[in-house]
Amino acid sequence: MTIIGQIRDAIRSRSERHRHRPFMEATMAACALVAAADGTVSFSERVRLDQMLESLETLQTFDPHEAVNRFNDHIERLGEDPEAARREILEAVARIADDAEEASLVLKLCIALSRADGQFAESERVAARQIAETLGVAVPDYLNA
Repeated sequence: MTIIGQIRDAIRSRSERHRHRPFMEATMAACALVAAADGTVSFSERVRLDQMLESLETLQTFDPHEAVNRFNDHIERLGEDPEAARREILEAVARIADDAEEASLVLKLCIALSRADGQFAESERVAARQIAETLGVAVPDYLNA
């Protein structure tokens, strides 16, 4: 590959990361809110997060450590100041509400993460409903059960 090709690929990669950053931020924020809703973030939830980062093309443009660090930052903030952290998380989530496809995917991802430990606690349902409402996504019936 020529130097011009390498430069072009680097620019394209940087552009992709920039374009997908709001989605990554919203996904990590929503997942943190739902995962922490029951009071603990289980090992299986963290494994599911890693699986999502490895399998979703949109998230593969990021260093997985960067995304996990964002998730951990939200978890830490939720422990320090839950109300302020919840507001910040919902603001990050709201930034992608105008893209129906991404909004729907974020909701599906945070629900999949919360079910990784085999349980879907009422507190996790409440957090997922809040995310759905923030995104303007129809709340699935099973979140109201």
